[in-house]
Amino acid sequence: MDGAVMEGPLFLQSHRFGTKRWRKTWAVLYPASPHGVARLEFFDHKGSSPGGGRGGSRRLDCKVIRLAECVSVAPVSVESPPEPGAAAFRLDTAQRSHLLAADAPSSAAWVQTLCRNAFPKGSWALAPAENPPNLSALEMLENSLYSPTWEGHVLF
Repeated sequence: MDGAVMEGPLFLQSHRFGTKRWRKTWAVLYPASPHGVARLEFFDHKGSSPGGGRGGSRRLDCKVIRLAECVSVAPVSVESPPEPGAAAFRLDTAQRSHLLAADAPSSAAWVQTLCRNAFPKGSWALAPAENPPNLSALEMLENSLYSPTWEGHVLF
């Protein structure tokens, strides 16, 4: 079995019967290897010891997110965090968005480690939160979906 890159408690926001609530889970991040795909696994975090480790927790309902399906990972602000001092981030896949949270230093570490494993060809460093990107400076680059010089036929 592959070794985990990171593990620890994470809050996962769930929607049940029209209400949003934070649920504490134990998360384990595994890298891609010859034996398995890069993935983030969640387990219920019930009956945990005061130290927060998984030794005393009873594992129920494993949820797996394959990082190959990941589209983006980014910090977000939320109106009501699960606990004081917690910072949230969103992990988007093609199928759905997952809102997660942890204490601020752990949240930043989770985002950076998830980006490194989900997008291994990128060069990842956390940008300072006080310097948000200048949206007007963003330009649409040419790629397979957009090209201003496309020389196709006009369809009527």
